[in-house]
Amino acid sequence: MWKSAIKQLWKNRKSNRWIFIEIVTVAVLLWYCVDFLYVVVRKNTEPLGINLEHVYRLKLGVDPTQTIDRSNPDSIEALWINPIWQIVQLVNGYPGVETTAYYYASEPYDDNLMFQGYTADEENAYGANIRYVSENYDKVFKVKMKEGGFTDWGIQTSPQGAVVSPELADSLFHTQSATGKTFRDYYEPSLKFRVAGVSQPTKYNIYERYGLFIYTPFNMLRLAYTIPVIGFRISPEADIPGFEQRFTEEMKSKLNIGPFYLFSLSSYDYKAEVYETATGINKYVNIITWMILFFLFIIFLGMLGTFWFQMESRQGEIGLRMALGSSRKGVLNYIMTESLALFSAAFLPALIICASLAYWDVTYTYNNAMDYTWGRFWITIIATAIILAGTILVGVLIPARRAAKLHPVEALREE
Repeated sequence: MWKSAIKQLWKNRKSNRWIFIEIVTVAVLLWYCVDFLYVVVRKNTEPLGINLEHVYRLKLGVDPTQTIDRSNPDSIEALWINPIWQIVQLVNGYPGVETTAYYYASEPYDDNLMFQGYTADEENAYGANIRYVSENYDKVFKVKMKEGGFTDWGIQTSPQGAVVSPELADSLFHTQSATGKTFRDYYEPSLKFRVAGVSQPTKYNIYERYGLFIYTPFNMLRLAYTIPVIGFRISPEADIPGFEQRFTEEMKSKLNIGPFYLFSLSSYDYKAEVYETATGINKYVNIITWMILFFLFIIFLGMLGTFWFQMESRQGEIGLRMALGSSRKGVLNYIMTESLALFSAAFLPALIICASLAYWDVTYTYNNAMDYTWGRFWITIIATAIILAGTILVGVLIPARRAAKLHPVEALREE
């Protein structure tokens, strides 16, 4: 059947020329659309590496009238560090709160990223975004680990435990299995770390790329000059509308300890909404996505109409084949085979064009959110082929079935 269909296409090559060109053009444009949609879906399904559900973010304000002798360690501990720990304990004791931690820098859904260099061999330095965290941070954010965990987290421990991303582990030690290995801060040689664990890849928002990242404990020097953010996880039953207002009303006076006071409280869900609104990420992606979906609908209608019209004009041929003894099923199979043969012949040059565009990276990915790989190419080109072939078969099958139901004499008479 395939041989007969190919011969028929060759005989009708002049009449099929424009359909051939249309399929090639539509296939390339469709591949571009499918590739963009693939990136959007892939980035939305990629985990952040942490769980922000039911997690709240408490920011502290500082009374500028209260002075602290920064040259006196006892003054720092009594008037700055101890009040922070007291606030954390009070928050942790609030009804519904499961666990509490404090942290600083490179927060999710925030452009305030802190960058630091690290080395394992004294020669090569690798920059990584850093987040200083206290004990229980992993429990608050349910940090997903590849190996190890958040251990040796006391601020007086040396070398301090650190949790690194697999990308940083691979850069420092040329392996993602790095638990127990030591490295140091490139700019502060005395600050040494031991890998306590390797986390799952981490990013800060949906359309961010995974990169080099490190969790390190607050050391005394860092905590003395930092106003940390306090994060806490509450039980799903306690996470109801009005929680922020109730917490603020009940805890505002209690958290007024030392130089600190409760400045603001919000959920990370709200923080994500604010960030996405401020940056316009979701609005932009949604607009482009809907434009592409509309374009795909237009492509579907165009291809459907082309093959529908072609089948309507071949009713006489279908009637003749049935008059000569072909069954309805046999006629439909032949028509579908011929259409797929035409599609295959046209999709081959389209495949070459798309592969060339992919090789030269002539593609579009929002915010450079994902590397272009051949795996990505084959997924999107196969999806493109399935969509286009399905559209062509629908455009052929419906009118062909309608024509095949006609009596051969009626089909020939219409012809």
